[in-house]
Amino acid sequence: MSAQPQWDDTAPAPRPVEVPARRAIAEPDRNTARITTVVALTSIATGAIHIAAAATIGRGNAQTEAFFGTVAAAQIVWGLLTLVWAPRWWLVLGAVGNAVVVATWIASRTVALPFGPYAHVVLPVGFADTLATILGAVTVLGAAVLAVRGSGATRAAARVRGFALAAAVLIGALGLAGVMSQANASSGGGGGTGQNAPTAPYGGNGGGGAPAGGGNGGGGGTTGGYGY
Repeated sequence: MSAQPQWDDTAPAPRPVEVPARRAIAEPDRNTARITTVVALTSIATGAIHIAAAATIGRGNAQTEAFFGTVAAAQIVWGLLTLVWAPRWWLVLGAVGNAVVVATWIASRTVALPFGPYAHVVLPVGFADTLATILGAVTVLGAAVLAVRGSGATRAAARVRGFALAAAVLIGALGLAGVMSQANASSGGGGGTGQNAPTAPYGGNGGGGAPAGGGNGGGGGTTGGYGY
């Protein structure tokens, strides 16, 4: 019985499919760009609310106006630059700065601040200040996450244009709601008696120069409704 010939299998062995390196890193890059876009926009929206606070409760009180004006400028500039440039040290700076503002608000609404015109007075919680604090906390968390990763995305909004547009509409609407709420709260008193509790972290004045929370505040000031 003769041995049957064995034919050599000359077909090439299948090769594993390789995922291109560029495709493998594309999704993490997009996620980084999304987070960078969100923290930049929330910082800008928070700054817009603080501008409204400076223009309302800060009027007639240099300390309050300087505080909110400085914070607002820093948050808006930080957010605008983060949209195009976000190295680690810049993210850390934004996270720490916004964390200080958030901590100041929490202290003023829980245990009271140890300084300022309303030292040792626990201030009431309003819509505009709560919204600004939530947006600020989002900025802190997102910037911290990006800093741990190393850095944010360069030209973040341009990399995720559709997402950036949707985020801008949503966060912009929230920021506008906070600005309008602050403006309405500051002008809603219409000559109230000024008996409500103070509504500013550093003591905004009631209309007519009377401090909120005491005396007769002509013109409403911040005492006619919840302000910052």
